[in-house]
Amino acid sequence: MSAGIVDVAAAKSGRTVTNDDFAPIGLTDEWIRRRSGIASRSWLPDGTPLAEVAAEACAPIVTRLDDPATVGALVVVSTSVRQRVPGIAQKVARLAGLGPAVLALDMNAACCGFVYGLVAGLSLCEAGQSRSVLVCSVEAMSRLVDRTDRQTACIFADGSAAVLLQDRAEFAGFRQIAGCDGSREALMRETEAGGIHLDGMQVYDRAVRRMSESAQFLFDRAPAPTVLVGHQANGRILEQVRDFTAHLGVPFVNRIEHSGNTSSASIPLAFAEELDAGSLPAAGRLGAVAYGAGEAWGGVAVDYRVPGGTAH
Repeated sequence: MSAGIVDVAAAKSGRTVTNDDFAPIGLTDEWIRRRSGIASRSWLPDGTPLAEVAAEACAPIVTRLDDPATVGALVVVSTSVRQRVPGIAQKVARLAGLGPAVLALDMNAACCGFVYGLVAGLSLCEAGQSRSVLVCSVEAMSRLVDRTDRQTACIFADGSAAVLLQDRAEFAGFRQIAGCDGSREALMRETEAGGIHLDGMQVYDRAVRRMSESAQFLFDRAPAPTVLVGHQANGRILEQVRDFTAHLGVPFVNRIEHSGNTSSASIPLAFAEELDAGSLPAAGRLGAVAYGAGEAWGGVAVDYRVPGGTAH
């Protein structure tokens, strides 16, 4: 048997921040839409614990299980967690209703984190180490940015989404490609003064190239994905990746207009929202590609068969 996605859930429980909210720092709705494709995004209240938001995404999946004890591992992916000790995964496991016999671990690969977490979770399933694995991304990027920074304040957003992985006879094996280049860490980094520095043009060019190359790799090996979801970095990057992958002939998901860039959470959030809207069938093969700080990049092709109406 091979592992695939059998359930998806999402949580965007913050307040809606529109482009008009950035007028005090000299940004207009037209300028933000033209540069990023974003009209609105969700920001969590400053005091909301990320573990609670992650558990909000995981709990519906857990409650739909006949036996939550079948979940042998929980991977919680986040760039925005500030508390180093203890990690967030153990608290998420408790809040989401999982028992104590769970391998719970934290992971951070910036915007590529969900792809890395998915590879880890699928590998655990296919190795027979866990009957089910829960992979959750949770982000509060609004807490990392300098909210007076005209380049980054309007781009980043908050949210969480989770997928449940299981072995099933009808699933084809997953495919993955991943890489990193630590010599380019200066392209995207958190600054000592607070906020996020982006080398805009280089990040743009490399994100388009790395995600397009990762997508091509996934489609060069059968079975090919039936849908492609790229990291929702910004609208211009997404449209360039769409153009470069148009010959692949499958739907390309772009939901950044009302989501913003939620870093590692962007792929599962977009996937969950497309499923919930009925824009994708409940069964198919997902191609997920991402590029993020570090720098890190990668892609996964994985079968999915999920219940209808999964986003919340």
